[in-house]
Amino acid sequence: MFVLKKRKYTWLDMYRIPFSCAPVSTVLVTVQKAVTALANIFQVIVVAKFLDGTIDAVMHKNYDGKLILWFVLMLLMVSWKRVSYNIGRLFTSHFVTMGNRQVLQEFTKKRNRLEYYLLEDPATEELTNRVVNKLERNLEELLQRFVNFFVVYIPRITGVLLIIASHVWWLAIVVMVMAVPLVLISLRGGQKIYRANEEAAVYERRHKYLFEVLTGREATEERSLFGYGGAVNGQWHRQYDTARKINMKAEILFTLNMQGGSIITSILASAVSLIMIPLTASGALSVGLFISLSTAIYDLVKLMGWEMTSAVAQIARYREYMKDLTAFAALPERQETAEKAEASEGYEAPEEFGASGGAGAQPEIPKLQTLEFRHVTFRYPGTDVDILKDFSMELRDGVHYAIVGENGAGKSTLIKLLTGLYREYEGEILYNGVEMRTFPQEQWFRIYSCVFQDFARYYLSLKENICLGAGNMEYGMDEESHGHGKGKEFQECGTAEGLYGHGADEEGGSEIGARELSEDNMEIRMKRVTRQLGLQEAISSLKYGYETRLGKLDEDSVDLSGGQWQRVAMARALMNDAPVLLLDEPTAALDPISESELYEKFGEISKGHTTIFISHRLGSTKLSNHIFVLKDGCVREQGSHEELMAAGGIYAAMYETQQSWYVKEEKGEA
Repeated sequence: MFVLKKRKYTWLDMYRIPFSCAPVSTVLVTVQKAVTALANIFQVIVVAKFLDGTIDAVMHKNYDGKLILWFVLMLLMVSWKRVSYNIGRLFTSHFVTMGNRQVLQEFTKKRNRLEYYLLEDPATEELTNRVVNKLERNLEELLQRFVNFFVVYIPRITGVLLIIASHVWWLAIVVMVMAVPLVLISLRGGQKIYRANEEAAVYERRHKYLFEVLTGREATEERSLFGYGGAVNGQWHRQYDTARKINMKAEILFTLNMQGGSIITSILASAVSLIMIPLTASGALSVGLFISLSTAIYDLVKLMGWEMTSAVAQIARYREYMKDLTAFAALPERQETAEKAEASEGYEAPEEFGASGGAGAQPEIPKLQTLEFRHVTFRYPGTDVDILKDFSMELRDGVHYAIVGENGAGKSTLIKLLTGLYREYEGEILYNGVEMRTFPQEQWFRIYSCVFQDFARYYLSLKENICLGAGNMEYGMDEESHGHGKGKEFQECGTAEGLYGHGADEEGGSEIGARELSEDNMEIRMKRVTRQLGLQEAISSLKYGYETRLGKLDEDSVDLSGGQWQRVAMARALMNDAPVLLLDEPTAALDPISESELYEKFGEISKGHTTIFISHRLGSTKLSNHIFVLKDGCVREQGSHEELMAAGGIYAAMYETQQSWYVKEEKGEA
C-alpha cells in the first residue's frame, strides 16, 4: 500500500512506488521484462548455433541432431517476444488501476492536511499541481521506464558485450564506449525537459482556463453579451504560444541530441561490423556468430541510439520530479501544529473527544458551553502587520451573535481562526475552556457548519447538494445514479445528534432525534429545511424534483438563480449537526431587503442553536441577541441592538447610514 511519507525520494522510488501500490503485478511485470531480456541475449547464441549448424549441414552434408533443438529454441524465443508484450499489459493494467487509486488518495489526504496558508501560496499551488498531476497521469511510465532500463536494456547490452568479449575482448570495449556519451547526453536532456515543462506549466494552466472561458457553458451569457471573444482569444493564443515555444525548444534540443547520438552510434556500429569481417575470415568468429552478432549490434544501435537514451532522459526527468515530491511530502500539516501547541504549552486533548462506536467511528463533539477568544493576536505568515490585536470575546450556547464591521476590520480573519484554517496565533481560543489547538483537525472542523460568501455550487443533484452537509455519508456517484431518478443515490448516511428545527415531518410524523440518520430521516430533514427556507416552489418546478442535476455540466442540468443557490447553501449548512452555525456574508450579492428576509428565515430555523452572523451590512443584526462591533482588529463595542443604538457609537452611526437600504417604498412614492 502506497503511503506518502516525509522522506527524501530518489530515482529508486520509480520502482518503490509502483511496488508499494501493487507488489504482485509489479513483480510479474519485472519478471516478464527480465525473461524478454534473456530471450534477446540467448537468441544471439541460438541463432549463431543454428546458422553454423545449417551451413555445416549444407556444405559437408553433416546433419547434427542438435540443429532441430536450436531451431525449436529459436522459434520459442521469437514466439515469446511476440506474446510477452500482451502478457505484460495484463499485469500493467492491474497495476495502473491499483496505483492510480492509491496515489490519488494519498495526495488528496496530503492536500487536505496542508496548512491553510499554504493553499493560498501560489508557489505551493504550483508545486502541488506538478506533483499530483504528473504522477497520477504517468504512473505506468514511471514503472516502465525504470524496468526497461534496468531489467531489459542494461542486461541485454551486458549480455551481448559478454558474448563479444568471450571471442574478441577489445571489440566489447569499443561497443561499450559508444554508449557512454549517449547516456550523459540523455541525462542532461531529461533534466532540461523537466525544468522546461515546469516553466511552461504556468502558461498551460492559463491557456486551459481561457479556453474554458471561450468554450464553456459557465460564461455563455456574458461571452455573448459583451462580445469579448476576440480579446480573450488573443490572451489565450499568447499563453498557448508561450507554453508551446518553451516546450518545443526543449524537445528540439533533446531530439537533436538523440538523433545526433544515433547517427554517431550507427557509424560506429558499421565500423564494428567491418572490423568483424577479417576476424571471421581468420576464424576468430564463425560465420553464424558474425551474422548473429552483426544483427545484435545493429539492434543495440537502435536500443542505445533512441530507446535506451530516451529511457535515461525519462529517468533524469523523474529524478527531478522526485525532488518536487520530496518537497511536497515535507509541507507542514495541520496536525503538526496541534502537536507543537500541545508540546509547547502543555495542553492535553479533551477527553470528550475520545472516539466511540468502534473502529472508524467519528468521535463525538461535546455540546458547546462557551467559546472564547482570550487576548488573541494574529498576523498572516510572512507579514508583520497584526490583523487581530489583543482580541477577546466570549460566546455562549444557544445565543444568536452578529459580528459586524467595515471592510478590513478583521471579520474574515476571525472566521479563519474560528474554523481552524490558521492556528499560528498568540493567545488562546478556548472551546469549553480547552485550547482548540489541542483538538484534532477533523474535530475542530466539525464544530462549525458554515455558509461562506463564496459558497460552493456543486454540479450534482439538488439532493446531493443539500445532503452533502450531513457529512460521513456514502452515496452513489456512478453515471447511472446521476441519471435523474435512476439508481439509489444514497447508500449510507451519517450520524447526527439531532435536527435543526425539530418538529413533525411533512406527513405529520413524530420528531426525529435518532442518533443514526437513516435515508428516510435525511429526506424528512431535507424537505423540512428547504420548505422553511422558501425553496419548495422552485423545487416543484424542477422536472425531476430533488433528483434534478444542477449547474451547467450536462445538457439537461438546470441552473438556479443566485438567491436560490444561496438558499441551497444554507440548507446544506442546516443539514449539519455542528454545535455552531456560522454565516460569513453569504447574502452579500442580494439586495439588503432580500438579505434581511433570508436571515430572518434562517434565524427562525436555527432557534435554540448557537449562530454567528458575519456582515458589514446590518440588516440581520436585529435578529441577534448580542452584537460585536469590530474595528482595527479589536472589539470596540458589544451589546444588543437596542443597547448599541442607545450608546450612539460606531454601531449606531453605521446603522443610521444603512437604515434607508431596508425601507420599502410605499406605492405611489417617488
